[in-house]
Amino acid sequence: MHSIKNELLTATIKSTGAELISLKSEKGVEYIWQRDPRYWSGSAPFLFPIVGNLRDKKTVINGKTYHMNIHGFLRDMTFEVLHRKENEISLINTYNSDTLEKYPYKYKVIITYALMQNVLRAKINVVNEYEESLPFNIGGHPGFNCPLYPGEAFTDYAIYFENAETFSSPRVESNGTLNFDVPARTYQNLKELRLDYGLFDIDTIIIPRVKSKKVKLLNKKDKGICFSFPQFITFAVWSPPGKQAPFVCLEPWIGYGDRYDSDYDFMKKDNLLILNTLEEFTAHYDIEIID
Repeated sequence: MHSIKNELLTATIKSTGAELISLKSEKGVEYIWQRDPRYWSGSAPFLFPIVGNLRDKKTVINGKTYHMNIHGFLRDMTFEVLHRKENEISLINTYNSDTLEKYPYKYKVIITYALMQNVLRAKINVVNEYEESLPFNIGGHPGFNCPLYPGEAFTDYAIYFENAETFSSPRVESNGTLNFDVPARTYQNLKELRLDYGLFDIDTIIIPRVKSKKVKLLNKKDKGICFSFPQFITFAVWSPPGKQAPFVCLEPWIGYGDRYDSDYDFMKKDNLLILNTLEEFTAHYDIEIID
């Protein structure tokens, strides 16, 4: 475990997945979901080299079949500290023989967390260490305690969008693939999404082309967070269906799960990012505390 802090916030990151597992204010409020396996054993993993599910958990790259579980393997990898100071830490992971069996590309990933006043920035850098192009999807999956304060309920919170969102969320099939031909739910000019566990009967609310680059998760007293994700193009909201879990995930993505009728070709995945040799991709999200 690694901790960074400033005068307002303390963040804790674990070496596995370089995953954020705690973000506390100086008042002792914990903002990050605390990994109760009854609901979800994660807290805030980064998703790479896929987001969501592969059809039948397999994909074909250059004529060879590979297998990956949901959201890829980066969240299970061991990261080493690259550099650190009191309010910032960078951790690094590179490809190895195990990753090459799942994904035949040579990558380097650096994840950096930095505290700036009442904001935590989580930044991911992907570098192509391969002599050929490097294709991938990428995403964030931070879970936020909801409610944040004693005496509150999940339904006391709402998500407020920077811009009005009109979209159809695809149906999540039983194998986790997405069916854009059959919308699970359609929204028109959505600016405020009041939280209710029934929202997640469809599993995940997915905005394929989100207009907003920030949202706010606030209680009735306008306390909570502002969540910014400037480089990402898809946004998802999730809480485990049927479990009435006391958290909600705000997920910025580039790419998403396979379509239900995928022919398994990795290069046909939606919103695929492709890096040339030694090229680098950078994206970040910010968690601003509103208290």
